[in-house]
Amino acid sequence: MKSKICELIKETEDLFLPYEKYIELALYDPEHGYYQKAQEKIGSNGDFYTSVSMSPIFGEFIGKWAGRKLSESNLSPIICELGGGTGRMAVDFLKGLEEVYPELASKAIYYIIESSPYHRRLILDATRNDYRIRLLESIKDMPIIEGIIFSNEFFDAFPVHVLVREKSQWKEAGVTVHNGELIEATREITNQQILYHLEKWKIPGYMNRIEVPLPMINAYRNIVNKLNKGFLMTIDYGMGLEDLYIPTRKNGTLRGFKNHQLVDSILADPGETDITSTINFSLLKDEGSCKGLHFEFFGGQQSFLLDHNILDELVPHADLDPFSPNSRRNRQIKQLVL
Repeated sequence: MKSKICELIKETEDLFLPYEKYIELALYDPEHGYYQKAQEKIGSNGDFYTSVSMSPIFGEFIGKWAGRKLSESNLSPIICELGGGTGRMAVDFLKGLEEVYPELASKAIYYIIESSPYHRRLILDATRNDYRIRLLESIKDMPIIEGIIFSNEFFDAFPVHVLVREKSQWKEAGVTVHNGELIEATREITNQQILYHLEKWKIPGYMNRIEVPLPMINAYRNIVNKLNKGFLMTIDYGMGLEDLYIPTRKNGTLRGFKNHQLVDSILADPGETDITSTINFSLLKDEGSCKGLHFEFFGGQQSFLLDHNILDELVPHADLDPFSPNSRRNRQIKQLVL
């Protein structure tokens, strides 16, 4: 992957590749991209954990929540999951839906958007030809939805533009080649969308680096346009603008992970490292409002789970065996809350 990126940089007029293009190649190149390759990424043998990989209870709980929303709103059980990963979320979600709303579960249509051929194979294996599953390759393939669109750790994997402050002026950061190695470089900002957001956000003076997630914004707009009626649920690592731009995050949030460890540089090993940044939920809320969505909930995982009574899922027992199924389930619920 590194040699391919070096060659692409040498073909550019100014020997400069914006971070947005670099991240897109490092994560989604059809042959060498991190998410496209046939290798385990989630769990103890991968590079990161998710709530879904830790316990089936999380997906089941979201399925039960969705069932209540569909039932209360008299909506058909049409569900779309953005970024299917291993297929584990779909299995757990449908199990939870079936437990509480078996009739809705039997009539459900469950779309999964997943671009990676490797993960598409995992999804098919996990769902075992479930008649309710419809596997789609991209957002543009989504039908108009009257139901629920949701995602878990989907938007934090979008490429971002990176801006750095140099002598009180914002410049766009990117990648160039020096002595065969990938290094950071900067240039003047020419993208009008970036300039628009830079002016709109009123960045505090102490910020040295920020991410501008134009691909995420554009994707979110397309997703909202696919929702005719229903709910859009986004679960991700993020915060509002007022918490994102603080002195402790003055150098931005772009980072990489490998073997569950934070890497020193996302330029060191493209295609072998997960690259992510913290979601600016203020952007998503603003975009949703502009498109006619009405805000319902914003908060941490703990608040959501407790507000929707996950403690009712605890199993009462007098069993002192810490390895019993009931004890294990109760520990998993407490772990998700804490």
